[in-house]
Amino acid sequence: MRNIFVIGGSGFLGYYLLKELKINNFNIYAHVHKKEIKFKNIKLAYIDLKNLKKFKFFIKKNKIDYIINLASIANIEKCEYNKKLANDTHIYLIKKILNAAKSLDISILHISTDQLFSGVKKTSYSEINKKEPINYYAITKSKSEDILLNYKKSLILRTNFIGKNYSTNKITFFDKLIFNLKNNKKIDLWCDIYFSPVFIKTLVFVIIFLIKKKECGIFNISSKKISKYELGKKIAEAFHLNKNLINKNYFDISKFILRPKNSSLYNSKLITKYPELKKKLNLIYQLNQLKKYNE
Repeated sequence: MRNIFVIGGSGFLGYYLLKELKINNFNIYAHVHKKEIKFKNIKLAYIDLKNLKKFKFFIKKNKIDYIINLASIANIEKCEYNKKLANDTHIYLIKKILNAAKSLDISILHISTDQLFSGVKKTSYSEINKKEPINYYAITKSKSEDILLNYKKSLILRTNFIGKNYSTNKITFFDKLIFNLKNNKKIDLWCDIYFSPVFIKTLVFVIIFLIKKKECGIFNISSKKISKYELGKKIAEAFHLNKNLINKNYFDISKFILRPKNSSLYNSKLITKYPELKKKLNLIYQLNQLKKYNE
């Protein structure tokens, strides 16, 4: 049984991942930062990750052989206006994790982002495309990848996920969309911002799959290129809600921090190596799973 230490487990993705890791019989230690983690049979770790000596001692004492880093400031505006927080979370923490992992020769899984590119390309981005971050969130996330890239036991996953948030009070794209439609309220969605989202439970399945395969390197976990407006309409159709309440809107740089118009990712590297994942990463299949899980 693998002993896994999860950092950032109190967030949106952490809720789903901790649950599935436990179902798959991993021995889980979850780091507690500010918010409590309420899962049975998961060991909680109240340690200061900035203290490298104590960090290494904890890993060695508990025979940790895999670190999963979910810690991230996903709010692009927040990163732009609080650069120190973005640096601490996306760069400084990664350096500590890498230092501890290298010294004890253990594996790291790091969740990256799809926001690493300029977005001027019409087609989706692959793992080998040159990174061109255009906001501070993306700059720091790009640097976190660079820090880990030369470590042979690191696995970097680029992705963007959707689903219902059970863990925090933060409202996700999906939460806001469903709330508005169920309450007969109109909602504006960008028709000129493209991405390739993955249902969060699908992402968790792939994460655990790749851990078991002992994978390393960079992988895109994605579906197909779609605008947020078109995705909203497809979700409305899947849940039998009124898609006419969704208004087509355009990204306004005067109101938001600049972000790529196209952050969609190719998943061909992943499904070429593991063709059994192709069905699960199909967007329509995932929307059906999203509905099934949230009915």
